[in-house]
Amino acid sequence: MNQVAIEGHIRYFQSLLPAAVERRVLFADGRRSTRSVQFLDGQRMRYRAPRLPRIDGATTRAGFNAMWRRFAVARPGDPLLLYFAGHGSPDPQRDLDNNVFDLWGGGGLSVRDLARRIDDLPDGTPVVLVMAQCFSGSFANLLFEGGRPDGELVDRDVVGFFAATRDRPASGCTPEINEADYTDFSSYFFAALSGVDRLGRRVDRADYDQNGLVGMNEAYAYALLHQTTSDVPVATSDVFLRRFVNKPDHEIMATPYSRILSWASPAERAALEGLSDALGLRGEHRLRATYDLEFGPGAGRRDIEDVASAHRLRFIRLAKSVVLARTLRQSGDRARIERFERLRAAEARNPLAEARAASQARKDARRRAPR
Repeated sequence: MNQVAIEGHIRYFQSLLPAAVERRVLFADGRRSTRSVQFLDGQRMRYRAPRLPRIDGATTRAGFNAMWRRFAVARPGDPLLLYFAGHGSPDPQRDLDNNVFDLWGGGGLSVRDLARRIDDLPDGTPVVLVMAQCFSGSFANLLFEGGRPDGELVDRDVVGFFAATRDRPASGCTPEINEADYTDFSSYFFAALSGVDRLGRRVDRADYDQNGLVGMNEAYAYALLHQTTSDVPVATSDVFLRRFVNKPDHEIMATPYSRILSWASPAERAALEGLSDALGLRGEHRLRATYDLEFGPGAGRRDIEDVASAHRLRFIRLAKSVVLARTLRQSGDRARIERFERLRAAEARNPLAEARAASQARKDARRRAPR
């Protein structure tokens, strides 16, 4: 089940990193000779060896542990970006707050497994996670001690963007070889963040606040708006708000749409307006109407593959986050507000642009150094 699209996601991401940026790539069994990549040849399923520019180890627990030992002795403050492209599964005990990233040959890396490893990093190491696997939203719990949703907030900056809520699958694992057909969350996210999509085409419509830089929050909004699949993505700030702001759904859904837009950031506003137009939503009470359509008495059983339903859920979840953020900012809880704004500021960074700038600065320093 190691589809060629997974290999393509890794290749695309590697192409976005400056050559000087240190990286580690774990893929399948770590061997270049194993026919571990599944692809569709006409109507026939076939396998071939990987064609990645580099492979540093296997996606096994031993391979992950060996890689992590290098991270644990990194310079304090060096940022770490973790990109997971593969399969995910619900927790075997059905604890959806502790889902797993599937490892090669069986077993998995759970939310709490990864939380323990992040604790081993030097103090001050900021962590960004982009996770494309099914049921990945539970990894937003890495915001909390031990990866437990009822734990205290971790002190380090941990932000993440996930292809699916904790109870839903994600798209992007296909044996089709035509990359023009790939519509997974991480492809849209990284296309907006880098300014170039996986086919080399320029992407220049994601700078919603017009400040000259696309932040991860804007890349997330771009994916929410443009990804034409049944994925329902999640950001760490969504999970923060749902943990710490107590406001009943019936009150949130009664909020007039014009107020929600007035409270939204430019990226949130663009996604709300785009989703609203695509869904044909109208009027001040469109949030309530959309919520009733999905969850009301006559809603019936939702089809998890229904794209329109998924887009309605994106609209509902985003609008709810906007209302909860407004409620928090009006609460007077200064410590919690400051922690939320710190999280939002971290989500607005662009680690690819920062890596390019750091790489260029090192080159400039070498040129200026006396010989």
